[in-house]
Amino acid sequence: MIKDKKLKKAFVKEALGNKNYLSYRTDLMLFKVMISVFVFLASYFIYLDFIMSVLAGSLVFSIVTLINKLNVDGKNKEGEKLLLKKTKRNYFLSKIEEINTDDFELLIRFFFHKEGYRNIIKKGRGLYLAEKEGYITCIKIFKLYDGTEVEKLDIRSLLTYLVQGNIRKGYLVSTVSLSEEAENLLKKFNDKFEITIIDIDGLYSLADKHNMLPDDSFYYNKIYMERDNKEKDHVKEVKENILNKNKLSLYLPAALFFYISSIFLPENNMILYISYYFIILSIISGIYFLKNKYKRKENQ
Repeated sequence: MIKDKKLKKAFVKEALGNKNYLSYRTDLMLFKVMISVFVFLASYFIYLDFIMSVLAGSLVFSIVTLINKLNVDGKNKEGEKLLLKKTKRNYFLSKIEEINTDDFELLIRFFFHKEGYRNIIKKGRGLYLAEKEGYITCIKIFKLYDGTEVEKLDIRSLLTYLVQGNIRKGYLVSTVSLSEEAENLLKKFNDKFEITIIDIDGLYSLADKHNMLPDDSFYYNKIYMERDNKEKDHVKEVKENILNKNKLSLYLPAALFFYISSIFLPENNMILYISYYFIILSIISGIYFLKNKYKRKENQ
């Protein structure tokens, strides 16, 4: 696996979902500072010992730093699993889309052969019969384009073939989903036929099971190259992180906290300036949100 900060950031972002990565890290830092200052103030007013209060605040700062690191490491591991799985699936899906129908059917036959099915014989378009443990199984294959569905008529034809051949068990392999009517028709005959649907995720699982996918190192390199080549607007990322209406729930308490802290520590002007900073951020974020909201209404 490639050890790289960009890769780690990609993993954490994957674990965060829709939440902004920069916002996540700055929130952790802000909470850490606020907790440390609070402990310092509480310790100072209880014991009136400046040195001990500084040590207490520093200790809490170190502990929260460690907790944050463990939190980020946890997100890193979670995101690594999610992104690796998604990259594997997307790569497999892209390869399935590239191959033609004949090669796709050949791949499906290979999968069933690996699963112990023998005497796989083609009986029609995308239709095969196979034998396993003395029982005949029907395999119907659909390789369709995105935006299409397996229709009710397709299912009716499959069921008719099963009835005529006195076959109870079947597999429906499809790269797309079934229409609602097709699903309802299948459910209607659940008690008469045992039909297993193998979708794209099922095909991916079979490919993974039979070691047909590249090694993990291939996907790590792919993730790295995609993240390295991806153009990023850092200014936009910072802007969206700072000027965010959701941040008001953080900016306002932070401004109040540091302002109250400055009252108890009047000789420390830095704390007062920090409170002013968050007050200004709150105002700007509010104005920015109202401005964008007004623009959206105008565009409508």
